[in-house]
Amino acid sequence: MSVLLDTDHGVAVLRARLDVGRHPAADMPLFTTTVTVGELAHGASRSADEARNLDAVRTLLAGLTVLPFDTAAALRHGRLRHGLWRKGQPVGEPDLLIASIALVHGLTLATHNRRHFERVPGLKLTDWLR
Repeated sequence: MSVLLDTDHGVAVLRARLDVGRHPAADMPLFTTTVTVGELAHGASRSADEARNLDAVRTLLAGLTVLPFDTAAALRHGRLRHGLWRKGQPVGEPDLLIASIALVHGLTLATHNRRHFERVPGLKLTDWLR
């Protein structure tokens, strides 16, 4: 099982609440998305010590493979968004972008935000913060 880290798991690593190196799944490839990179950079930019926190984000990213929101993910996103809209179960845009990337690459999403992501059909979830 290869895992894609959601933003909340990236934040947990940055705040030393999660040590992915000590997690039982640490020997597998770990991924994140360009969407998560943007969210982490936004958080760092809002902080009192922007430069230090942006360096911490860069250090975290050095150990991950960052996947882009590409054409395949965009096509999956459009279908997912429409399907969830028809059911009256919309998901926030950043979360839906992340879910689309995970699905296209066949990755399990590590997230503490199950409430939103459980609505996405076919998305495998795990929570390393529980």
